[in-house]
Amino acid sequence: MRILKVWTKFEKSLLFTSVILVGLVGIIFKAEILTTICSIVGIITALLLAKGKNLGQIFGLLIVGLYSIVSFKNKYYGEVIIYLCIMLPMYIIGIISWLKHQNKETNSVEVNTIKTKEWIIVSIASIVAFMGIYLLLKAFNTSQLFISSLSVIDSLFAIYLGIRRSKYSFYFYVVNDLILIALWGIPVVSGSLILLPMVFNPIINLINDIYGIYNWKKLEKIQGGKQ
Repeated sequence: MRILKVWTKFEKSLLFTSVILVGLVGIIFKAEILTTICSIVGIITALLLAKGKNLGQIFGLLIVGLYSIVSFKNKYYGEVIIYLCIMLPMYIIGIISWLKHQNKETNSVEVNTIKTKEWIIVSIASIVAFMGIYLLLKAFNTSQLFISSLSVIDSLFAIYLGIRRSKYSFYFYVVNDLILIALWGIPVVSGSLILLPMVFNPIINLINDIYGIYNWKKLEKIQGGKQ
């Protein structure tokens, strides 16, 4: 595949190992095909974003649709609303933003530096948004209310930082991976083994996003801090 020619051996190994592992788990525990596909697309998306490729933002649109369907089936109604009404347009904005800021030297997005003032504004907005999201999810009787609310607000923060081309988006993705392990791990522990691929997804993405932190630091160094 042409797109894989610029991937390192480590990246290719991580991709194929992850996809095969999730696929096998899905088959062994008889998971729904949609659940397994959602997990695999999530893994590909995380790796593409870690490499700073705009294709990752495009795959994000696909993940929004797949994840919304799986969440709806498992009564995570708030996640469905947030993904379709907020994260979908955010990914679209991300695609436009990344297309406008491509670095020819690294053939990836230009890494941006966020100022202190913006951090303060976004942090305050996130606290207010968390309270609003919590009440919204509560109104829809969402399962695992607090964890689901925390997952949504952390995802929004991570995606926003991704749109702004900040390497710190991956720190929030790492936190969200841990939250999602708990979110989907609870029903699995309760006996819903068919959802096991949804647990393996954030576990594998945790590795991907830690790699994203490393790779974006490298991109920033190569690009010389250009914004």
